[in-house]
Amino acid sequence: MKIVVDAHALLRFLQDEEGAEIVEQYLKKARIGEVNLYMSEINLGEVYCMTVRRLGVEPARVKLNEIRQLSLELVPMLWSLVQSAAELKAEYAVSYADCFAAATAIDMEAVVMTGDPEFKKLSRVIEIIWL
Repeated sequence: MKIVVDAHALLRFLQDEEGAEIVEQYLKKARIGEVNLYMSEINLGEVYCMTVRRLGVEPARVKLNEIRQLSLELVPMLWSLVQSAAELKAEYAVSYADCFAAATAIDMEAVVMTGDPEFKKLSRVIEIIWL
């Protein structure tokens, strides 16, 4: 199973908020090869930005290094994904960053893991694992 982790889900995990245990279960499954977890570079940038705001630059850099040790494969932003995200943004009233998670999932034929209610608007075009 391929799963694209949205920034919202990773932030819940990092901040030990509601749904963190679900993310942790999938991270454990990814470590043993039962699932494949992905995150777009754009969504990682969103996590990093929010972490800088909350903790400051240096602690956020440490946290970013910890994230990179997780069983989470980063998906580089190719023009095809940028174009797909822009098309989703034009059609649905959701954040541009969320459109990158959705576009990545569509491209990879994966599901999205999130707790962000904005994704309800995209539920016709992507499958969602809700936190």
